[in-house]
Amino acid sequence: MINELDKLKDIKPLVEVSTTFYDVAILIVTICLIVLFFKLRRKRKKLSQKEKAKLKLQNLDYNDTKNCVYDFCEYAKYFLNEKNNEEFKKIEKELLRYKYKKEVPSLDKDTINKIKNFIKSLK
Repeated sequence: MINELDKLKDIKPLVEVSTTFYDVAILIVTICLIVLFFKLRRKRKKLSQKEKAKLKLQNLDYNDTKNCVYDFCEYAKYFLNEKNNEEFKKIEKELLRYKYKKEVPSLDKDTINKIKNFIKSLK
């Protein structure tokens, strides 16, 4: 019976798996490149949204009061910073009388000039 057990070799010896430094380094660099690619893609998408917003602001139709007011408030928010935030809040407060109503009067020249000056100051 002992001879039969000696003949039985169902368990194989351990095989050494070599993980080299280069394999790990290539994996880390690949992951970093993928993350960087997606971050740059997201940033480019944001820039294109900002560019679209600037075009919309430059092409506002002041004859269509309601859409003009809503578009200005929506797209100007892409450009707010510490310098122009106060000015935007003042203009937005003035524009409240044109919002949320069925019929609105046309924009007065003073308000149109404020909106145009705000858009000109954008970068």
